[in-house]
Amino acid sequence: MRDVSGWGFYGYGVDSTLEKIELLAPERMPSESEGHRRYILKYPRNFEVGVSWEDITELIASQIGKLLKLKMMDVEIVQREGKRGALLKNFVPYRGQFLEGGSILSSFEEYESTRLLESKNEELINFAFDMIEKLEFWNAIKKEFIAMNFFDVLIGNQDRHPFNWMMLYYEDGKKSFSPIYDNGASLGFRFDDEKLKMYLSNEVQLHKYIRNTKVKAGLFEHKQVKAKDLINVLKNRYIEESGIIINYIENFNFDAYGGYIDRNVFLTEKQKEWLKLIISIRQQYILKWYEGEDKI
Repeated sequence: MRDVSGWGFYGYGVDSTLEKIELLAPERMPSESEGHRRYILKYPRNFEVGVSWEDITELIASQIGKLLKLKMMDVEIVQREGKRGALLKNFVPYRGQFLEGGSILSSFEEYESTRLLESKNEELINFAFDMIEKLEFWNAIKKEFIAMNFFDVLIGNQDRHPFNWMMLYYEDGKKSFSPIYDNGASLGFRFDDEKLKMYLSNEVQLHKYIRNTKVKAGLFEHKQVKAKDLINVLKNRYIEESGIIINYIENFNFDAYGGYIDRNVFLTEKQKEWLKLIISIRQQYILKWYEGEDKI
């Protein structure tokens, strides 16, 4: 595990539920705005009850996304002054700007409308996608946005609110959808080994846990929707884009993934067993939901 205690402190990260600091790597990079490459160091949250291995699930989720051919934020587990965290390479362009999704969507009156607050299930999801489709650049980001949502269902991401994706604006006028980031609140990040042992030995509870998966779809700050409902809407509204990512999910490289998990020195044996099983079963559920079936 690399020690970044000697890296330059650049500032504190933007508002977040996690403690963040911004760092400058020691190697000089003339192309970077500060002359050094910029990073963000995120520490896992401390809870009064239970555990958190959120930095490690951030790392694992990044690897899962890369196996699905998605554009992911680079993640590395490091320590700084004896404290472990996830080191993230800053992707905001030099001499560029960024705008978080929540700031973009808040310009629409629907974002805080009564209908949004009162709608539920597929009606709510369709209403929110009616809203986001009004973006002038929607067609340019549609494929990545839809793929991000399928990915979030696969990892059970609880926290893809609109401020957890962004648009990047470059000095030459180009803009792009950001790499996928803030994926740590997933993969059972708060389950200790005893909780994992219970799910691994109790098939009924495990399947109930997966069927009850809810996500924020990159559209809601304070609401969640059922993963099954989201997939049903996506496959009907965005046939081509859904078909592309569902093909990657169906052909997920479990050999490469399992080898990566087995080699990870930060995981307990129960965590390794859990991470291999949960992705396999979630994959099966996604494929069944995509075909219109309820159970595997």
